[in-house]
Amino acid sequence: MTSVKWLVRGLFREPASATKSRAATASGVDYEGAWSEYARDWRKRFPSLRYLGDEWNGTESGAATSVEEYTELIRDRFVSPYIEKTDTVLEIGVGGGRTAVLLKEFGGDLVCADISREMLEATRSRLGDDGVTYVKLNGRTLNNIPAGSVDVCFCFDTMVHIESRDIFNYLYRIPKLMRGKRTCIFHHSNILSERGWQRFLKEWDKNLMGVRHGRSFSVMTDEIMQKFLDHLGYEVIVKDLESVPRDCVWVVRAPAV
Repeated sequence: MTSVKWLVRGLFREPASATKSRAATASGVDYEGAWSEYARDWRKRFPSLRYLGDEWNGTESGAATSVEEYTELIRDRFVSPYIEKTDTVLEIGVGGGRTAVLLKEFGGDLVCADISREMLEATRSRLGDDGVTYVKLNGRTLNNIPAGSVDVCFCFDTMVHIESRDIFNYLYRIPKLMRGKRTCIFHHSNILSERGWQRFLKEWDKNLMGVRHGRSFSVMTDEIMQKFLDHLGYEVIVKDLESVPRDCVWVVRAPAV
C-alpha cells in the first residue's frame, strides 16, 4: 500500500484546474467540477451538520427518515454481511466519508477513491491516514489502483449520479483490480420505480442537448444494469429493489481476470 500512497500524494499536488479540464473534456459531464463545488459550498448550506454527507438521510429515496436510520440500513444490509477484517476494500465515490467509516469499521485496509479532490480531503479529515489510501480518479480509468489488490468494491450513493455508459466503463475496469472473493456492492438509480420517475421528471428539462449537470439523477434502470452485469460476466448474488425503493442495489461477484 506504501507505493499507492506515494502516488496519491503526488496526485494531490496536481493543479485543480488541470484535472477539472481533463475530466470535463473526457466525459462530457463535469462530475469533478460539480462535486468539488458542492464540497466547497457545503458548510454554508448545512452549517448545523458535522460531516459532509450527513445531509443525505435516505428520505427522498424512501430508504429511511434520518441519517442514523439510513446509515444503519447500509451497515446492516450491505456492509456487515459481506466485509471482513481481512478484506482490502475499495470505495468508488467516497463523498464525505460516511460509508467509508462503516467500511473501515468492518474491513481492513481501505482505498478511498473519488473524482473530486475536495471530497477526498473531506473524507481524509474524517478518517485520517491510518490504514487508508486516497486515490484521485479521472472519471475514465482506475489505473491508479494496483491490479489484483482489492477484495471488495463498494459504490453506494454514487452511481445514482453517473450516466449509464460511465457506469459500464467502471464495471468493465473493476474486475482487474479484484482478488479473493471479488465481492462488489453497487447502488444505482432506477427511473422505472415511482420515486425514480418522479425524480427524473423534476430534472429532465434542465439536462438537454446532451449537456447535463454532474450532480443530476442518472437515467438508469435495473434491467440495463442486469444487461451490463451479464455481458461482463458478473455473478449476481443479490438484486435488491426494496431496501432503497427509488433505486436498486446489487451484490455481485466480479469475474476472474
